[in-house]
Amino acid sequence: MAKRDMCEAETVSLQACLSVVGALECVVRRCVGPDGGSVLFTKDTGETLITRHGQRILTMLHLDHPMARMVLECVCAHDRITADGSKSFILLLAALLRGIHDSANRHHKASWSPATNRKLANQLLAFCWKELDDIIAHDVVPYASFLFGFGGYRLEGGVLPALVGGYVTGRVAIGQAEILTPLLCEFYKKVSHKQDSTTVEPITFLHSNFSLLHAKVSGLPTGCSQVVKGLVLACDWSVWREAEGPVKALVICESLDKSLVAIGDSVSICFQQDWLLRSESAMKQRLARLLCLQVSVVLSSVKQPECVLEWARLNGVSVLECCDSEQLDLLCELNAAEMLSMQPMLRVTTLTFHSRLQLGGCRYAHLGISPNGSIHIHTLVLCAPAPGPLEQSVCVSQGVFTMLQHLCLSVLRMREQSNDTVSLSDSHQYQIERDSDSLTHDQPHMSTTLPDQSQSSSLDQSRGSIKDLWAGILKAGGVLPVGGAFEVLLHHSLLHCSNHGDSESRSLLAKAILSVPRSLHSHRPRYFLQQQAQLMSKLQLLKQGHTLSELRLGSELRFGLGPAGSGSLCVEPICSKHQLVVSVLQCVNRLLCVGTILHTRTPLHRSLTASAEDSEEEGM
Repeated sequence: MAKRDMCEAETVSLQACLSVVGALECVVRRCVGPDGGSVLFTKDTGETLITRHGQRILTMLHLDHPMARMVLECVCAHDRITADGSKSFILLLAALLRGIHDSANRHHKASWSPATNRKLANQLLAFCWKELDDIIAHDVVPYASFLFGFGGYRLEGGVLPALVGGYVTGRVAIGQAEILTPLLCEFYKKVSHKQDSTTVEPITFLHSNFSLLHAKVSGLPTGCSQVVKGLVLACDWSVWREAEGPVKALVICESLDKSLVAIGDSVSICFQQDWLLRSESAMKQRLARLLCLQVSVVLSSVKQPECVLEWARLNGVSVLECCDSEQLDLLCELNAAEMLSMQPMLRVTTLTFHSRLQLGGCRYAHLGISPNGSIHIHTLVLCAPAPGPLEQSVCVSQGVFTMLQHLCLSVLRMREQSNDTVSLSDSHQYQIERDSDSLTHDQPHMSTTLPDQSQSSSLDQSRGSIKDLWAGILKAGGVLPVGGAFEVLLHHSLLHCSNHGDSESRSLLAKAILSVPRSLHSHRPRYFLQQQAQLMSKLQLLKQGHTLSELRLGSELRFGLGPAGSGSLCVEPICSKHQLVVSVLQCVNRLLCVGTILHTRTPLHRSLTASAEDSEEEGM
């Protein structure tokens, strides 16, 4: 009887899953899109957090139900890949579960069972693995490049600002987004040095090392954020001596008075005074050797003894203690630091400059690093009036480079698989390229293709320039305007591709996919319906053989713009949307494959009492 009380079973139904996901949907629906609101969280400590970032909202919730925690795991797994689409994930998941529920009640009402729902979930997952890739590659991607041939789509600032703006605007307030968007583009371009000749290597570099290349300053307005040349370390100089020009720097990871006796040497017991004299003599020899190296700066990841600081003051050497060890490793890696054959481990490198940097009420160390190939080290200084908005800016900024990394990897992989860009038809390809070339002069040249890649899909091996990369991504149909263009195209394709998969799976996904743009335009549903109808009519005309110049007649499409169709155009990666659909279908399958939840209760009080009694017995 006691064992039965310790393990309670709960049958999981589709309605229970729908209730759990519906509760999450109610939370995120309020903050979808640039016109959405923010969520206010209050902690037990009295701290408050105001955010509209989907992943942060979901992780801040106290989720007790096991199915809710399973959904959160799926969302976090998706976010680690694309850093995008957490709110859309919940909206699409809820719509799919409702569709499965309605389909089960409508077609299988007499013989309804949990097995019926699992069968539908398995059909959707099979459709995802076998058919979805082909549908997006042949029925969505070709039209993406076509959309930018209209008169209504002009990327006046280029593809990069449109991508960054589309990502940032949906996660922070409008005023904050207007500051972060050009700042992140500036950061990217300065690290890559020259927009016309920089390789795509900075994408991987910034994605991998963003935590080391940004500094957080609380108490200043967001507008004080800036990009600073060199590396900024969040600590002040223990000993400061100003010096001009390139200087030699010593990088230390341990205290200089450590390991005065080498491992394996025999040690004799002696008086304390004799030991102190020997230690002092060994320290003097080490410091004298460092002085012979003509070192002007000492960078240490630990606290150094007072004798080292005194030696530095007497010899005009600047000392920086308690540095981030990962930042020091990055510094040594980029500058190809020389390893010294002495203990503890010492490395010698060269700094182009070293100085103090005052940011708000704190003083930071500022180090100059020589350029390494296409990488020019800069630090992104993010400011905010409070810790909450500051952490939000950091999270969004890091997510931008994760999104760019995923986009470039996907497009380059597609380029390796096929050397020819997918087109609507041979007769229309030349017209698409000619209309693309006629866009504004600020936009990258559209007829430039992606650079040839090696067999490896790694970005580090790519040597295409940024201009070629972004122009190739746009031409290859790698991006679409935000606001529902992808969902409309996929909805249309699913309803009209009778040769792909079973009709029930296509119908369920086609109905559910429009839930995302409908929520995005919930305050202006008629506007969304008008844009959807216009896009469909133009696509039908294109399939019938009309040219792009003929399609310019009539009203322009305004997907992806601000309220009431105003503002600059923003775009989003198709690969992120594709991954979103795949992740949601996998989550649906996981949820509906759960039949029973076992709630186990560990007799905690009893275990603690037993362990306490054991401790008392051992003490006796």
